[in-house]
Amino acid sequence: MEIPADYDGPKLEIVVRTVKPVDNTDEVISSVLAQVKGKVAIFQKDQPDGDITEKTLKRVDASGLSRGDMKELMDKVHMVKIPSEIDNMKVAAKFLKWTFDNVVNEIEDIVEVEKKIKHS
Repeated sequence: MEIPADYDGPKLEIVVRTVKPVDNTDEVISSVLAQVKGKVAIFQKDQPDGDITEKTLKRVDASGLSRGDMKELMDKVHMVKIPSEIDNMKVAAKFLKWTFDNVVNEIEDIVEVEKKIKHS
């Protein structure tokens, strides 16, 4: 994979974890944590949600790194919408408006003429 010419973000590295024929989870955790300095950003949870999370958190705590909650940052990131997401929201809003307009009109007609209908 080639880095785009105009990319000026952080250096990214893909680390592959395998479980068969040999589980390299511990090596992957060591490799990743060896590059971390100071703080590890995580989503704080009451309980780890799996084996790799549990192993990683134990290693983070044992290594002396501090944990930082990234929920606030990710909430801000999710607020930013790309043009296609905005277009999808516009389509959804138009569909919702059309649906409710038709439902409201139908209910108003029923109420006006005091028509007896089944709720279903």
